[in-house]
Amino acid sequence: MRCVRVLLAKKGRAKYTSHLDMQRCMMRAVRRAGIELWYTEGFNPHPYVTFALPLPLGVESEGEPVDIRLEGDMTNEQVRDRLNATMPEGITVVSVDDAVHKPADIAFASYCIELYGAPGLAAKISDALACGNLPAEKLGKAGRKKVTKQINVAELMGEYTVEDLGESIVINIILAAGSQKNASPFILLDAISGVIGEKPEYRKITRKAILLANLEKF
Repeated sequence: MRCVRVLLAKKGRAKYTSHLDMQRCMMRAVRRAGIELWYTEGFNPHPYVTFALPLPLGVESEGEPVDIRLEGDMTNEQVRDRLNATMPEGITVVSVDDAVHKPADIAFASYCIELYGAPGLAAKISDALACGNLPAEKLGKAGRKKVTKQINVAELMGEYTVEDLGESIVINIILAAGSQKNASPFILLDAISGVIGEKPEYRKITRKAILLANLEKF
């Protein structure tokens, strides 16, 4: 048995596939590809298929990591090619490699946010990102109850750039991700809206990469 990490690109209409449907899609693809999975032992055996950091609905990805445990001697290249032959439109296997880092090592994710342009909007967004105070509400847990928490998204941001292309504005930004601290691009946009007093409309949001604490790729 060995664990491999499958990186999935998710584009176009596939971005509206929910996390639960992605899990089902992956299991169907594995079965159709004839890949032998390792099953847990015990009363209710099940295959090990784990999405390290599920995507928010509506976000595209250039590399969504899925860990699977294999039996047999199939090479990583064979796994990649067989899966690609069975994947639905919009989902592509970018690579298959041996898993090195654990999902708990994830610290950040980098995003490209493309907005519809408007006069002066890029400057307003730049000022909001630089102000150090981007309040937002986030759903969290207090024990077993779900509660709304107040957060400052500026404290969950890393490096960023804002580029005004006229008809569009492109924000490239690193946001905290993982089990301890995380901020979605949608929470970021809500926080920006609250500061500038208007809601920017987005064309497309893409998660470019998942990163470790040292900003190396996961």
